[in-house]
Amino acid sequence: MKQSIDMEQRLTEIEHALSRRFASPSTSVTHLADSKGHLTFQVSWVESAAQMNILDARCALSVVLASRTMNRYASMSAADRVRARERLCGIARDKARDAQREPHTAGCNTTLDVSEPMLEDAARA
Repeated sequence: MKQSIDMEQRLTEIEHALSRRFASPSTSVTHLADSKGHLTFQVSWVESAAQMNILDARCALSVVLASRTMNRYASMSAADRVRARERLCGIARDKARDAQREPHTAGCNTTLDVSEPMLEDAARA
């Protein structure tokens, strides 16, 4: 008998991994699906509240997975999901850090589009 995939559990796994990677008392992680079937995990946090206005210091990262990519993640074995999550969270953190360094970006707001090949590579890493 094939077990059904608990999609809510898979979403929670990714949210927890992102919240650990962007650890801060101000970090929040939410997810939403759009009409095209894309799933977006929105991570926001305050990077340096002591140095600037709280609104100016708020950073955001959107991690976007197409429906097919999310379904592929959901169908992976537990070990593959752990590897994929940890690697993708590392990529996400690097992308956010790079966005903060770039003078032409809007503060520290950026997007990471996760493709199926990227997910497969992350699971093998």
